[in-house]
Amino acid sequence: MDKHYVSELLIRIGVNPSYRGYPYLSYIIFQAVSDDNGPFLTIKVLYQCASEYFHVSPDSIQHSIRTLLDAYWEQGNGRHFRSVTGYPNTGPLPPKEFIAVLSDYLQRNMP
Repeated sequence: MDKHYVSELLIRIGVNPSYRGYPYLSYIIFQAVSDDNGPFLTIKVLYQCASEYFHVSPDSIQHSIRTLLDAYWEQGNGRHFRSVTGYPNTGPLPPKEFIAVLSDYLQRNMP
């Protein structure tokens, strides 16, 4: 899978790429989808991989993604999330669940 599919999906559901957490979120989703062990990777491992890649702490990764998602849900983007993924929840999801839903969506809909 190409990294551009992750970015296109994030843009399509209304995630603002100007947030610091955007490249972190994109990278983590890409890793979860492209890794052969994807279903067995924990969010902790994904944050650690991203922190090594971006040379920041896992806490910084987590904080940046939470900030991005807080703004995402506050802007009412749940309807975009639901219409694209088909996931029934339009309310705030924790990062772990948000990442899991998008990873699953991409795995099911990869060209």
